[in-house]
Amino acid sequence: MTQVSRFLIEPDGMIEVPEKNGMAIRLRKIIFSQKVHLQNLSVLVFVNFLVAGLGFLTRVKIANTLGKEGFGLLAYGLVLGAYAGVLVRFGLDRTLVRDLVHYPKRFSELVTASLILRGTMFTLVLIGLFVWKFLEGPESELTWALLILIIAHFVISLDLQGVYDSWHKMSRHAVYTLIQRLCYLGCLWGLVLFVPGKLSILWIGALMLGSVVLYLFLQYNWAFKRIDFKNISESLIKTACRMCRGNLLIWLAAIGCLSFGSLNQLILKHYSGTAELGGYAAAWQIVIIAMLLLTQISRVGNPATARITREGTDKIRRIRFLTKYSVVMFVVAAPIGIAALVCPELIIRLLFRPEYASAASVMRIMGIYIMIFPLGLIASQYVVSAHLEKIYFASVIVGGALSVTFCFWLIPEMGGLGAAIALLIAHSTSMGLYWVVMIWHVRNYA
Repeated sequence: MTQVSRFLIEPDGMIEVPEKNGMAIRLRKIIFSQKVHLQNLSVLVFVNFLVAGLGFLTRVKIANTLGKEGFGLLAYGLVLGAYAGVLVRFGLDRTLVRDLVHYPKRFSELVTASLILRGTMFTLVLIGLFVWKFLEGPESELTWALLILIIAHFVISLDLQGVYDSWHKMSRHAVYTLIQRLCYLGCLWGLVLFVPGKLSILWIGALMLGSVVLYLFLQYNWAFKRIDFKNISESLIKTACRMCRGNLLIWLAAIGCLSFGSLNQLILKHYSGTAELGGYAAAWQIVIIAMLLLTQISRVGNPATARITREGTDKIRRIRFLTKYSVVMFVVAAPIGIAALVCPELIIRLLFRPEYASAASVMRIMGIYIMIFPLGLIASQYVVSAHLEKIYFASVIVGGALSVTFCFWLIPEMGGLGAAIALLIAHSTSMGLYWVVMIWHVRNYA
């Protein structure tokens, strides 16, 4: 064994640690080298535990106040908002951090071009929604209340999360998120406590929209003061067009990903009605908690994944990072998934009105899904960071095709349970393919 007998593999670089310095020195070096990451992670964990807890209690209150029918209609609006958000983001939520890390000299150019692209898509989607509203007339199922809810849900796609993540300013961004959520939840609970009869989808959408506008203002105000827009030399329109072409497969794959958790809800509403969708949406709340925590941890892992996929990064470093990342993500998700799998009846009975009791079987399937999801999230980040867009797209298409097939096969007979099973089978298949590709890439190209 050489003098430098081991390496601590970190996202920001390889730190040599002499073995003779002892465990205490090695521990200090680990903590010092990871100071920024630990600070970001601690803030993200604190903020998101708080937001997750308050948000979960609020959604439970909304579900019990609106009933299965009203909660199903709310879920329908949020699904449409999710589709609109994916159209607006144009895959940049998956690639912008990678590009900012890989091409730091083009930082201001890439940020501005991403805003031009997303702003254009936002305008087109907004026009499309108003055309839908006015063409169908007064009988349109797209009511003004649903329209406001949808806009509130997808206007957040214009945020600068990728910029903050590439700067390692996740903690600051988390504070802005906390402000937004506290404003929204505070106003909503004020409405529930003082005028409970007024709670409606219209008020939910209006309060959400106001809080999101504040959230975007805080982000833009701080970030724009620190971006040198005068340094841009190339045509921004050309850059935005190149970004559009480069992100096309990722964008189509992102739309395809909605066939897992969103399309099945639309099909469920079509075949079984909004009440059945309301029951499914109640069980889905346990998934939302897990995803919120996992997504925030993955914000620390995403820039790190972009770094370990750069050329010249050796195989051992990649394997060690991916192993540690996978363990952390699984440990976070497992308690929630096990609880949903083992005692769904108890969870439903404690949280929701008796009319939601049928959602227990759906929640049990969700528990399995929660434990698989974090590993798929890691693999998808790696595949995108490694510029394997075509393979990523193909994996999503395979899973999407399975999802559509199983949805139309299972939902008419099994309702919400069929939607949950279709989600589990289809998305697990795609995530398994991500892992196969990631392992193959690490072995052959690292």
